[in-house]
Amino acid sequence: MIEQYLQRLFTWESLENTERGVEFELKNRLIEAEFEGITLVALDEEEVSQGDITVELSEDEQYRADEITPEDPLELDLAETVQMVLDRDRLRLGVHELKVGLQVEGYGEVSFTTDDEITEEDLVDVDPADYTVAELTDLADDIAEPETLERLLEREREGKNRKTAVSALEERLEEAEPLTEDEMVVTEPSAKSAGGNLVNELLVSVLESPQRVSVYLTVQTLGSGTPETIAGRMVLSEDTVRSTLEDFESEGIAEQNADGQYSVASPITVLQKRQNTLWSALQRSL
Repeated sequence: MIEQYLQRLFTWESLENTERGVEFELKNRLIEAEFEGITLVALDEEEVSQGDITVELSEDEQYRADEITPEDPLELDLAETVQMVLDRDRLRLGVHELKVGLQVEGYGEVSFTTDDEITEEDLVDVDPADYTVAELTDLADDIAEPETLERLLEREREGKNRKTAVSALEERLEEAEPLTEDEMVVTEPSAKSAGGNLVNELLVSVLESPQRVSVYLTVQTLGSGTPETIAGRMVLSEDTVRSTLEDFESEGIAEQNADGQYSVASPITVLQKRQNTLWSALQRSL
């Protein structure tokens, strides 16, 4: 139960690539609390080093994750937000799993797992003219996506068109190999196409977490599918998808046929089943 509440710390659609790495937002939607440590941040099951995690309350107030301790906790008021900045390679397009572990005063060490989506708008598009050739070369070395390198090269050619910069970018582009099917993250439908921020908030509130929303929307798009098929469209494990579908079935949101395929109820039916939760969510949003 505590995990479902903790998931509400995560701000839906906040995961993004930036020039600083990968960032997302946490907002205290629960109660005033003291965070005595950031025990874990993992993306797609790859843990981020404590020294590579920055907790940013404002431009003038930033902490490394290993600086937050029981002796020097981070106090968060209700509705206060923090920006989590991860110094790591930028994420590929698609849905990614995020796990966050926290040491919370009065609760001990707790964690939650959720997911969010990187879209084309989240790919870093910088102006090469703002960089020296050496700086631009260093930047290109950190870019894994051929598409981003191509756009960077195009902007350099249309701008300063420096011979050494063009040569360095062309060489880096030749080294960048296209993604294999195993490396690709398939983007399943998300609440982004469901009608705006209000709908996003309602879906998360009614279905209780972005992870559950993603499973629900994937099944709805497919029409029906086995846990294995559905997991193949997501970065979540088959066990996680199966467990979520079983929960949906017990809640009257999903049905399983004789072939082991699940289908889900319409959004209207889901909202009708959660009228009290929906009314509370509407009151918070309006």
